[in-house]
Amino acid sequence: MPRSVVGRGIFSCDGSIDVSSIQPASQEEPAPIRPAVKRCISALVVLHVGAVFLAPLSFQTRGSLGSSPSVDTLLMPLRGYGEFLYLNRGYAFFAPDPGPSHLVQAAIGELTDPNLQEPVYPDLDRDWPRLLYHRHFMLAEYLTEIHHPPGPPPELKEQDPAAAELWEASRARYEYVRQSYVRHLRSKNPGRVVAIRRLEHLLPSFLEFDPGTTDLRSEQSYRVMPDQWDPVPMPMAAGAIAPAPAPELLPETVSPTPNSPTPSSPPQPTSPADATKSGVDVR
Repeated sequence: MPRSVVGRGIFSCDGSIDVSSIQPASQEEPAPIRPAVKRCISALVVLHVGAVFLAPLSFQTRGSLGSSPSVDTLLMPLRGYGEFLYLNRGYAFFAPDPGPSHLVQAAIGELTDPNLQEPVYPDLDRDWPRLLYHRHFMLAEYLTEIHHPPGPPPELKEQDPAAAELWEASRARYEYVRQSYVRHLRSKNPGRVVAIRRLEHLLPSFLEFDPGTTDLRSEQSYRVMPDQWDPVPMPMAAGAIAPAPAPELLPETVSPTPNSPTPSSPPQPTSPADATKSGVDVR
């Protein structure tokens, strides 16, 4: 007696199968997604894309007085989400045109000290593991990012007291952070005088770059960044980075001039007026 197998046809005793009796398995169609679920998914996608694009937009619209208020307003609800997924890191550094990098040079010891040390942070040859290099890189960039010159001008206090107050607060923040760097170096070098200054490492333009001859770490590509805004562009160094002047001769942080010292002419300020040409940050 042949026996029936549901969905597979009929088998006889001799092992043959009657294919004419095979019934196709029933196919259930998937349930359609409800419109409310579709709208929720679309909203989540829009919010995620917004978090991806608003973070670099906030960086690009940042000015001397801070970020754009309108962009910050849009970014505020998504800021925590972007930080949790790490969506707001490194956009400028990895851009096609990242611009110049910034470093911090320290003078540890007296100018006449034969053991005078002048380390630069970060240092690709010295910093290991590379996480330490990245840490120094971020600290140097941050110090330049928050830099605000001394001031404000007297006329600004009369014309716009709120802007003058913001100027003073920005300068106070910069001095506080800068002094924390100095304190850290002093703790690592007890009993020695410490001064720091900011450097800028310029990148050659597309027309200036020659793959065969251009040295991206050439000493001519570094310049000292002034503490005071200077309308006259500073020339690039004529030679190696000049030694940082003696800290005890530099009571204030001020702008270097086009006559800033070079390795062939080490700084020898003889008065407070001369000392104001050094561009060294020291407290």
